[in-house]
Amino acid sequence: MARPFRLAAGVQPLEYRVHVAVDPNPSARYSGRVSIRLALDQARRRLELHSADLRLSHARVHAAGITQPGAIMLHPERETAEIRVARPIPAGEVVLELDFAGKLRRDLRGLYAAAANGKHYAFTQLEAADARRFFPSFDEPALKARFQLSVTTDSSNHVLSNASVDFEEKLPKGQKIIHFQATPLLSTYLVALAVGPLVGSEPVYCGATPIRVWHIPGKERLTSFALEAARESLARLERWFDLSYPYGKLDLVAVPDFEAGAMENAGAVFFRETLLLLDPATASLQEQKRAAEVICHELAHMWYGNLVTMAWWDDLWLNEAFATWMAFEIVNEWKPQWKLWHDFEHHRAAAFHLDALESTHPIYTPVRTPSEATQNFDLITYEKGASVVRMIERYLGPKVFRRGVRAYIRRHAEGNTVATDLWRALEAASGQPITKVVRTWIEQPGFPLVTLCRVPGESAIELRQERFLARPSALQPKKGAKSKKQSARHRPATRWPIPWVARLGEGSHATRLERRLFTKTRERISLPGTTPLFVYGNADEGGFFRPLHDEAELTALAGSLAALQPVERMGLLEHQWALVRSGRAKIESFLQLVPAFSEETEPDVLFTLRAPLGFLDAQMAPAAGGEVPEHLRAWIVEGFGVPLERLGFAAQLNESDEKKMRRAALWALLGEIAEWEPLVRQASLLFDAYHTRRTGLDPNLANSVVALAARASTASRYAALLEARANAPTPRERERFQLALGEVRAPRLIDRTLRLLLTETIPTQDVVSLLARLLNNPAAREQTWTFVRRRWSALKRRMPPMLISRLVEALPALQSEAHRRSVAAFFQSHPVPTAARALRQTQERFRLNAEMRRRNAPALERWLGETRAAERAG
Repeated sequence: MARPFRLAAGVQPLEYRVHVAVDPNPSARYSGRVSIRLALDQARRRLELHSADLRLSHARVHAAGITQPGAIMLHPERETAEIRVARPIPAGEVVLELDFAGKLRRDLRGLYAAAANGKHYAFTQLEAADARRFFPSFDEPALKARFQLSVTTDSSNHVLSNASVDFEEKLPKGQKIIHFQATPLLSTYLVALAVGPLVGSEPVYCGATPIRVWHIPGKERLTSFALEAARESLARLERWFDLSYPYGKLDLVAVPDFEAGAMENAGAVFFRETLLLLDPATASLQEQKRAAEVICHELAHMWYGNLVTMAWWDDLWLNEAFATWMAFEIVNEWKPQWKLWHDFEHHRAAAFHLDALESTHPIYTPVRTPSEATQNFDLITYEKGASVVRMIERYLGPKVFRRGVRAYIRRHAEGNTVATDLWRALEAASGQPITKVVRTWIEQPGFPLVTLCRVPGESAIELRQERFLARPSALQPKKGAKSKKQSARHRPATRWPIPWVARLGEGSHATRLERRLFTKTRERISLPGTTPLFVYGNADEGGFFRPLHDEAELTALAGSLAALQPVERMGLLEHQWALVRSGRAKIESFLQLVPAFSEETEPDVLFTLRAPLGFLDAQMAPAAGGEVPEHLRAWIVEGFGVPLERLGFAAQLNESDEKKMRRAALWALLGEIAEWEPLVRQASLLFDAYHTRRTGLDPNLANSVVALAARASTASRYAALLEARANAPTPRERERFQLALGEVRAPRLIDRTLRLLLTETIPTQDVVSLLARLLNNPAAREQTWTFVRRRWSALKRRMPPMLISRLVEALPALQSEAHRRSVAAFFQSHPVPTAARALRQTQERFRLNAEMRRRNAPALERWLGETRAAERAG
């Protein structure tokens, strides 16, 4: 099989010596020399390695005591350079030397420029395939080698890399050379470099490992939370793996402009500032939890991904799914009061919605090109992958699972693996046929719907499974299929081995669990003991499937909510809403369920209502027209206004985190969605004090308060938002005021925000998030889409490839069929390879949303009308 974007086998890099001279000024070029010690399996006349957007010169090959100059042939379409020599290079060890030069990039890839407070920096971001944009290299994950870097720069700059500094040379004219120690074996995408006037915290230690937070000047007071989270996570990870941290020192680097949330460079982890630099006095509890989870995720990669690395990008999930699962597991152990597995349920819900599309992909997805590798950094790889890992861990039990993973890590340390290596380790530890159970989940797209039916007159239920799709008609054979065999090819696979666990109600709050490995399309299960009062079909939400309860079961569940775990109450809402959206349940079934949660005290259950009620408000009610939008908002207020009034609009002294978060959830429902007038007025008053003094407001309410106040912005309030953003003392607060610029509703203020996107006022990393906020603003959608099309060339220069996909994913907010066609036509004439899959998914979401509006808007209008009539009659 041809591999047009892969290097030829038989050339193994062993060691790189890389020297670069870096001036972080964004207009400057950098230059360097790389010396690569290689092992060749046979004599060759040419060597091919990766290089993109670099100038190469002075190629030399040293072998068997002979040095040959090399002719350089560039292949831009393959992102490679070919070095040809006159005489064959013998098999064995050889050294390839190249000089190279490049310009500091502005797209947050390779070695790129960043600026903050008038100071200039250079940082790397090399995953998935951008090491080739920094220096010539064998840029594939299986081609691990040791790296020894040295950097020439101005003496005023600090320089960070994967390893500790070996020694420093002083040069004339205020220059210096920093020489780093050699790294352990690493893949190229894990190499890191940071250059600029960075400031480091005092170290804290986990055993012998020093941990520091590095940042731009002026952020010194914001490092304590990250230091604590890193130390607590690292200690627990070492115990879990029974293996010491493998990279000597641990630098956590807050980067002022960064494409991803964070990047697990070995020994030097890079983060967005918002995920590393926090003031616990002004950060919400949700922001603290998210920062701790991301920090732990990146540290889990030190074992899962860095020490043991996938052989190729089609097994990216081996890195990301395990790091995602482990972060929740470890942080939950550190801070059980945070109930972090509730947060996981929110993340998993987004993966469910994506995986229900026809345009989804399996967790394991063949990758041919760098663009395809970039597309795989999505919810399927991370959240669905983590859900499958969790399902396996629950199926085997924590001790057996950990024993298998430990054996896997030790056996393959500093090497590369495929999924089969992990399955073998887990089978050896458990004696269970893990491969048979797991392969379907990894290699097959989608997930099952498990329908539960009580057997009349018996204490038994019948289970049926089929693939859940957001559009059930997609399960039908394609029209025009010529034969049964051809028709069968079009049907999605519909069976999974499901570790099924149900919660059975036994009276009052008493419940028991029923477990089965459900492998058939249909199966009858006898339930021991008395007939249960209710059956909840996905206990603890441990399985990656949706349960379908019939009307009678749903009624029983709604009357027994207190007997369900909070995460099950979250799941009940999420699943029923998904069933409505897919046409498998009537919208009334969800609307009737919502009032049962009016007295809900668990904040995360209330937050679960935000997405469905927000969709009803943004898409369904406007489609129904007339007074439906006002009736919907009044219904939300009737359900949740009194609980908020009892709780109070503002936080009280010595109040628990649970109460604060419950209030924040109710503010989101009643303020951001229903725009309840008392909260709108309160938000305006609180904003006027908060944006100048930052006191007197519970941080958990700050996002809602600022967003609501911004919607009513006048020119003076808009100026206050800009001022508050510019003077924000923490990255999180700056982000809060910046995103609020996307909430304004006056056309001229919307235009000001759009124009800001093309200036350095909005960092490159934030362009897409602010565009997405504008697209979800009903007053700004049309202006924003027009702006995107007219200024695409300028905008595209400010959107890294991975982030363009996020913009594409936000476009279904435009809603109409005319907009769907406009989006399709625009990206057909302006193709973005890294967003090809996202574009297919966006087109599908446009159609699904339109179908949902068409099918359910009349029912929503009728139900709200009948409800209001009944209330008046009562």
